[in-house]
Amino acid sequence: MDGQVIKIQRSGYLIKAWMLFVMYLQVAQYYQTNILDFGELAATFGILFFLRGLLLNPLLLASPLKSCFKSGFSFTKSSYKYFLLAVVLIAVGAL
Repeated sequence: MDGQVIKIQRSGYLIKAWMLFVMYLQVAQYYQTNILDFGELAATFGILFFLRGLLLNPLLLASPLKSCFKSGFSFTKSSYKYFLLAVVLIAVGAL
């Protein structure tokens, strides 16, 4: 396999692990308190949507962030939707 493909796979696995960790924290918090906080749930979904938006851009995962923006890199349309939804949900969760 090419080195860039391996970097993309490792970064993808790392982002998926972070997503699982965020979900685990939300479930653990619910079992400790037996209270479902919808604001915190919205913020959790916001974080998950942000990570999903990053996961949709494999080129971003393979190279440093500084070099991506120098080369005219642009996000996909679906990534913009995930990022916009993430910002809205995190803002709702912060209120």
